[in-house]
Amino acid sequence: IADEYHVIRHMMNLEAVNTYEGTHDIHALILGRAQTGIQAFS
Repeated sequence: IADEYHVIRHMMNLEAVNTYEGTHDIHALILGRAQTGIQAFS
């Protein structure tokens, strides 16, 4: 379907929200909280 309809192909490539999947991202959020005191996630 994605090859036949270009709109669907582009929609599949979009990411609507930030996803924090890897340890690098989580580590960066924890370090940011430690430096600024601002919660990045609840």
